[in-house]
Amino acid sequence: MRHRSVPSLVVLTVAALIGLAGCGSGAAPAAAPNPAPPAAEPGAGSGHSGHGGGSANGELELWAVQTGPLGVVVTDGTGALIYRFDRDGNNPPVSNCTGDCTTTWEPLKADLDKPPVLLGVDEDEISVLTRPDGTDQLTLAGWPLYRHLGSHADANTQANGTDGVWFAIRPDGGKAG
Repeated sequence: MRHRSVPSLVVLTVAALIGLAGCGSGAAPAAAPNPAPPAAEPGAGSGHSGHGGGSANGELELWAVQTGPLGVVVTDGTGALIYRFDRDGNNPPVSNCTGDCTTTWEPLKADLDKPPVLLGVDEDEISVLTRPDGTDQLTLAGWPLYRHLGSHADANTQANGTDGVWFAIRPDGGKAG
């Protein structure tokens, strides 16, 4: 995969996350995610760029970030947590979240012309499966990937074991927390 490095976006994104962490309604703020160090320096054969946030080309971004209670998890470039569903399969990859399930849990659609930009997520662990509806969905370590539909606050409250089957995903495909 070919990616461009835009270091200024990392600085702006980190500054925005720090600023958002200070906002709140008096309740204890949730720990703001901080980018985890990539396994190798960007451009050192890792295949990863060193930027984050919204890509100028509209590419999906997957970041490994350190959170307080969950450890290192995967988020998209906006900071939204990425999830796995225990009723799916990873060997072989299969998605069982269909119909009404997708009104709460959005499958991460794959764009075969624009592979995701990765930071701290191993390119070799990313793949694509064809869903029952014929669309392509990204997988990590074989697990189909999803976003929780709702605000970031809703996603953070749903982060660990929602309904005993939805979990924030770690960069190795494991369950967070």
